[in-house]
Amino acid sequence: MTEHDSDNNNNNIAEAWQDADSSLAVRAARLRVPMRATFELTPRCNFGCKMCYICMTPAQVSSSQKQELSTDQWLHIAREAIKNGTLNLLITGGEPFIRDDFAELYTEINKMGFLISINTNGSLMNDKYYDLFSKYPPASFSVTLYGADRETYQNITGNADNFDKTINGLQYISKIKTVLEVKATFIEDNKDQLDRLRETANRFTKNFAINYMVFKPVPGVSSHAEKCRLTAKECVDIDISNTLYYSNLRKKNKSTKEKAKNASFEKKYAPDIYPQVIPCLSAKAAYWISWDGRMLPCGTFDAIYTEPLKEGFKEAWERLPGLLKDVKRPEKCVKCKYFKYCPNCPAYFYMETGRYDEASGYICKLAHERNQRYEELYRK
Repeated sequence: MTEHDSDNNNNNIAEAWQDADSSLAVRAARLRVPMRATFELTPRCNFGCKMCYICMTPAQVSSSQKQELSTDQWLHIAREAIKNGTLNLLITGGEPFIRDDFAELYTEINKMGFLISINTNGSLMNDKYYDLFSKYPPASFSVTLYGADRETYQNITGNADNFDKTINGLQYISKIKTVLEVKATFIEDNKDQLDRLRETANRFTKNFAINYMVFKPVPGVSSHAEKCRLTAKECVDIDISNTLYYSNLRKKNKSTKEKAKNASFEKKYAPDIYPQVIPCLSAKAAYWISWDGRMLPCGTFDAIYTEPLKEGFKEAWERLPGLLKDVKRPEKCVKCKYFKYCPNCPAYFYMETGRYDEASGYICKLAHERNQRYEELYRK
C-alpha cells in the first residue's frame, strides 16, 4: 500500500466513524453520558493573532490570579473522565504544545484509551513530537492556516516566521498515520486568499474547512475581533465560493471524497434533549475543561461552569445542565424565519451583547445574508 493509499484509507475510516459517532453521541446525550470532552491545556499561545477570543498572554494569566492545572491535576481529570464514559477527547489551547509537560501529558492520556484529536497551529512540531505521534498517533489533527504567505502571517499572528513554521509542522503531521484537517479562519487580512489557502492545504490533505465567525473575546482576553472581522456579505461570499468549488469538483469527479466544510456552523443535535436552549451537544453529551479547571458546556460558555476538582467529576457533570435552566433564547429569535441559517447559540449572544437573551446584530445580519444568498443560489 502506498502512502497516498494509506492516507485515503485513514480518511475513509474517519468519515465512516464520524457518521457512526454522531448517532452514538445523540444516544449518549439521551442517557446523560459525557461522551465528548475538550481539554484546554493552556490559554497561552506562541502566536499573537489579532482576532483570537480566548488566548491570554503570560501577563494576563498572572493578573487573572488563576493557575493552569498541573500535570497531576489533568491526569486525575482524565482518569475520572474515562471512568464516567468519555470517549472522544479534543486537546486544545491556546497552543497545547507550548506546555513543557505536553509530551508526558499526551503519552499518559493516550494510554488511557481515549480517541484523541488535537487542535494546534502546527508551528511547534519538531522531531520530538513527530516521534511521539508516530508511536502514539492521535485519531486526528486540526491545523489552522492564517494566511497563504509570510506577509499575511506577520499581519495576523505578529510574526512572518510563523508561516514557515506552520508549513514545516504540516509537513511533519502529513507523514503521521492520522487524519489531518486544515482549516482557515478568515478576517480582513486574508479574505481574498481562499483559493490560495485551499491550494496550500491540499498539499497536505484533502480535508479543508473554513471559519469566518469571529466573536468578541471572553473576559480577561484582549482582541481586535470587531475591527478585523468580515461583514456578513464577505462571510457569505467566502462560504458560497467554497461550496461552489467543491460542487463543481464533484461534477467533474464523481468519486471524489472532497466536500465543503464550514466550521462556523456546527450541526444541530438532539434539539429535544435538555437543555434545549443549546443547539449542539454541549452539556448534553459534551463538556469543556478550561485551563484553570472549570467544567463548561463549551469554550464560549465562560460564565457557566462547575468545578470537578472540588466537587468531583461526576457531581460536576450532573450539575452542569441545571445551570442553564434560566438561560433563554432572545424573544425575536424564537420565530425568526432565518432560524435555520443562524447558530442560535446563547453563548455567542452573550459574547456579543453581554446577555444570553439579547440577539446579536452581527449574527442577525449573517443569518439574513445567508438566507437571501442561498435562496438565490438554490433557485438557479
